[in-house]
Amino acid sequence: MIQVADINLTNLCNARCPQCQRTSPFGLHTAKNLPLTTWSLLDFKNYFPKNTLNDMKEYSFCGTYGDPLMAKDIESIVYYIMDNSKAKVIITTNGSIRKDDFYTRLGNYCGRRLSMVIDVDGVDEQMHQKYRRGTSLRKSLDALTSLSQTKAIPLSQSIIFKHNEDYKDQITELALSHGSHNHQHCYSDRFDGNNE
Repeated sequence: MIQVADINLTNLCNARCPQCQRTSPFGLHTAKNLPLTTWSLLDFKNYFPKNTLNDMKEYSFCGTYGDPLMAKDIESIVYYIMDNSKAKVIITTNGSIRKDDFYTRLGNYCGRRLSMVIDVDGVDEQMHQKYRRGTSLRKSLDALTSLSQTKAIPLSQSIIFKHNEDYKDQITELALSHGSHNHQHCYSDRFDGNNE
């Protein structure tokens, strides 16, 4: 039995992170050779018919080239999994795409079977957006808060660069104070020649 299905529902994203694979190295726009695509609920059902959903213990939506919350049918896809299996769902997102009621609705419907990892990359908007460009720290924190008021599991993470490495404890405290159950740091060498 396969334990986890890691699915990229879309390569659409609201962010312009400088070193993301979808970002052009010649400016903060989408790479010209990336054909924009997204799965619908029907696409998902075709790949994962009802009688196969329980073949997985977990469905992970973490976009390599996009943010899963940019998929128009993400909510319907998650409900389809919840209604037709015992599998869990984990979504990794920058948290700046949907309105607060989306997180509340999804968390109430899925309960403990849903975990969501939301990016918190700074203690203020300027620090957060140095890498996570085009997103909003306030929206990410609001998403954590909304999700934490349900039975779902709100989680958070930071990508650590030179510009925020001295603020790890404060970033963690900020995320936890907005409802995150656990905050992780991922180290990067993407800025300032830091290769440690």
